[in-house]
Amino acid sequence: MYNSVNMKKIFNIIFTAVFLVIPTYSMAAYQAGPDTIQNPIKYSTFPEFVAAVTAAAVNVLMPFVVLAFIWSGFLFVKAQGNEKELETAKTAIWWSVIGAFILMGAWGFAQIIGSTVSTITNVTP
Repeated sequence: MYNSVNMKKIFNIIFTAVFLVIPTYSMAAYQAGPDTIQNPIKYSTFPEFVAAVTAAAVNVLMPFVVLAFIWSGFLFVKAQGNEKELETAKTAIWWSVIGAFILMGAWGFAQIIGSTVSTITNVTP
C-alpha cells in the first residue's frame, strides 16, 4: 500500500511544514511583540468565520451544481429515447439534485450552528 517513494514524499511534506513553514509564522507573530498575538483571520467570532467559509463554499460550488444540471439536460436531449442513455441522464440529474441538496443543507446547517453558538456565547448571567 505504501511504498518507499510515497513515504519519502510524505516525510518531505511533513518536514517542510514543521521546520520551514510553522517557524516562519511563529517568528512573524513574535516580531509583532512577544506578548501580543495578532489574529490572522479578519473575523473576531467563530460564527462569523463559519458563515464566511460556508458562503465562500456556496459561491465556489454553486456554479458546478448549475453546470451539472445543464449537463444532465444535455444528456436527456442527446438520449433521444434510447433507454440506456435515458438511464444515464436520469442518474446524472439525480446526483445533481443530491449535490444541490447537500450544498444547501450544509449551508443551512452551518447557519443554524453559527446562530446557536452566537446565542450561547452572548448570554449574560
